[in-house]
Amino acid sequence: MISPTAAPDVASPPGSFRHRFWALFLLGLLGIATLPFALVPLLRATPLPPEVPELPLAVVVVLSMIQPTLLLAGGTALGASRAPRVGLVSHVATWAERGTPIWPHLRSEAPLALAAGLVLGLVTVPLDLLFEPYLGPAWAEAMKETAEFEGPGALISGLLYGGITEELMLRWGLLSFLVWAGWRLLQRRRGTPGPGVMWGAIVLAALVFGLGHLPAVAAFAPLSPVLIMRTVVLNALGGVLFGWLFWRRSLEAAMLGHAAANLGSTVIFWSGLLTP
Repeated sequence: MISPTAAPDVASPPGSFRHRFWALFLLGLLGIATLPFALVPLLRATPLPPEVPELPLAVVVVLSMIQPTLLLAGGTALGASRAPRVGLVSHVATWAERGTPIWPHLRSEAPLALAAGLVLGLVTVPLDLLFEPYLGPAWAEAMKETAEFEGPGALISGLLYGGITEELMLRWGLLSFLVWAGWRLLQRRRGTPGPGVMWGAIVLAALVFGLGHLPAVAAFAPLSPVLIMRTVVLNALGGVLFGWLFWRRSLEAAMLGHAAANLGSTVIFWSGLLTP
């Protein structure tokens, strides 16, 4: 089912791509701007490898922000090009194009998105505990060290970078492209992408989302098969939910769900339930 607020594969008026891109790219920069809140405590506490030249902290932070900014730009451009062709909606993009108010849509979508995200954040806690006995002492030690950095700054970054920027990269960009590619390759005679293409794209984008968390996990503990499975499964569950919200509601609903999930899991983490 395609969202009723947009018709797929309809030609956009001149300048629409530009309006969609800049409105969402600037929104995504809010998340990029919060990265120092999470990076600075980690960089101050984690010694760099001997082969890495010492640089001022500000330079390291700026360099660390270049890659996500490029990924944000690529994902935003990809989504601005493909999402309207398959009926996937962003209220911010529609506002930038046509001046359509955003709040009436968010008001109707927010309760479901926030509730679903919070439930997901709570559900991941017992699931994470199921993996814990098989992750070894290195991961237990990493969890203790990580607890030192899970302050308000990390929460702000999780809400804005996770909730906004990652959704622009993974759902608006990658998921929209996968839906469009699957539709063109497998369902060219259909006027709109069918549920099979939509679910296939949602699951594939969710797996990429899960795999994308492995480098951050590897910075704290050596990757083992169980740790890889745990990281991919827990994050892919979120990816499936956020993809469903994007499909059935809007990109902004996926953003709210992602932010709520990060809020729920962070609060539970602060409670000490995940402390080994």
